[in-house]
Amino acid sequence: MAAPHLVFQQALAELSSCLCRVPPQTQEGCAELLQAAVAWAAPGSEADIEQKVPERAVVLAKASLKLLKAAVAGQAKDESALSSEEVYCSTCSTSDQSVEGDAPSRTLVTEATDGNVQTGFTDDTQPHPGSSGECPFQGFQRYAAAPLLLLCGAHTQEWPWTSEASRTHTKLLLRSLLKLSGCDTVTDLLRGAPDQQPACRIFNEALELLSPRLCKETWESNPDAKLVFSWMLHQVSRPWLSEFLSRIMPPSLLLSDDYRRENKLLGISCLHHIIKNVPAADLRQFNRALVVYHALRNHLYTTDTAVTEASLSCILDLLPVVQKSPPAIGEYQKEADNPADQIMQLVLTNMEMEHRIDLRRLYARFLPTLQDRLQFRVIRHMKRLMNVIVGYLEVYDGLEETSRLCILETLQGTIKYAWPRIPCRVSLLLKALLKLMYEVTCEPTPVPESVTEALLCRATDCLVLLNQCCKGRVKTALEGILSLCNEPRLVNCIKKVQQSA
Repeated sequence: MAAPHLVFQQALAELSSCLCRVPPQTQEGCAELLQAAVAWAAPGSEADIEQKVPERAVVLAKASLKLLKAAVAGQAKDESALSSEEVYCSTCSTSDQSVEGDAPSRTLVTEATDGNVQTGFTDDTQPHPGSSGECPFQGFQRYAAAPLLLLCGAHTQEWPWTSEASRTHTKLLLRSLLKLSGCDTVTDLLRGAPDQQPACRIFNEALELLSPRLCKETWESNPDAKLVFSWMLHQVSRPWLSEFLSRIMPPSLLLSDDYRRENKLLGISCLHHIIKNVPAADLRQFNRALVVYHALRNHLYTTDTAVTEASLSCILDLLPVVQKSPPAIGEYQKEADNPADQIMQLVLTNMEMEHRIDLRRLYARFLPTLQDRLQFRVIRHMKRLMNVIVGYLEVYDGLEETSRLCILETLQGTIKYAWPRIPCRVSLLLKALLKLMYEVTCEPTPVPESVTEALLCRATDCLVLLNQCCKGRVKTALEGILSLCNEPRLVNCIKKVQQSA
């Protein structure tokens, strides 16, 4: 059976031969070799890189698996778990000629002297030349986890530069790395042990290795770097993420500002994760929150539904961070100074002019939540908001009627928050609501019955709120409707309004 350190040296030699290097004899050299090997197996800008990268990843994963197996066997002192087939042929032939008795065992050592590669043997009881007393075999997980994690992140998923073999071997490598580290998930590996100092050491080292490949000048030439960065970032949450804010914010902003749709979505996703997992005080420091806000607001001028949806979702979570405190009594705050007012104004402007059904549904779905952020300050946008509400209630929106249902929810909130401004607009709203109720009950439509009931229920609730706001004026206006309409569902809705307190 082969000793673990011999298998370890063999794997290092195989890895070094791929990079045309001399096998390292120190931990620092081994760490540098692994980092260079990960860069060697990463996709780049070459024309034939998609054919080379999977093969390189398989070679690197196999060699790394040997290193991990040797490290596990060394920790458990179980040399019998390793097969003698993994030992060098030269080592096997040398072991047959070894002296029996008390003679010390010998290990194959390769060194570079004056540009020439020389091979020899040293006693295992003595430290290797240049090792400073530390063998690469010791503490392998400490310096190998970060580069191997980058390799796994780039090849475990299906991408243009991966193959079935590379995905299989890197998944096996990731499981072995987690087993060696005593972790169940990648999240546990990145965080480290609860008593480990500093916290998230592996995450920090991985970010250091990724940083040169995520610069403004280099990230487009390294298509895997952004994906590995996003994959690792989403594994780390509160309270550890705030310590790395200065490192994770620039790449996220860089990705979100790209002209390609997939990069925009990836960057916005990273920014959203940062917003949800970093304290507001840290985001406000150095005006980071405002920088993110302005970057996200620019995406609302596009017509891409996916980008707009991701941006709005992220902005709604960011508004409590950038929201300014209400002005004191007697002071005035301009509408343009408040981020929530800026977003509401921009969304209403887009809704007024939008003709695409998917974007109309998207804006209508986010409008109630945005209104809840403003609360009574929605009064500032009453004129444009009324135009949007009436206009959207008049347009059929398909079988699900998403826009109309969301607009009715928005109208309920508007009546509650801005009730002093409602009486002067009651006739406009009453006409729009009755027209909607008549259309869904008296005219033939393909809308499912459940959707029709939901529309009637929300429209009735709006009429009840209008009646309470206007001190019974709606009841008086509805008295003559019953004699003109025989539709049972519409009659029941009107009776509910008349019977309300």
